[in-house]
Amino acid sequence: MGIKNELSELRKSIDKMAEELRETNKAIRESLQLTSDTIKEMSKNFSKTLEESLKIMRDMKIQMDIKDTIFKTLGFDSFLKKKK
Repeated sequence: MGIKNELSELRKSIDKMAEELRETNKAIRESLQLTSDTIKEMSKNFSKTLEESLKIMRDMKIQMDIKDTIFKTLGFDSFLKKKK
């Protein structure tokens, strides 16, 4: 009966270890999913912010081009160059 008891205890230890490994795997899987979701959200937010920033920069460039055109049309460009 000594060997039988030892095998029984070994089986219980293996079952316990297997359950702990399943729980560890589950925790790792959940952690990786959370990390993946966070990265996706950060990437989405970064892309949106970058797109908005580029639009603002394009709009500012257009405004500057319009101002330059108006100054040139009114002859202020030569006046500003002489002032500098």
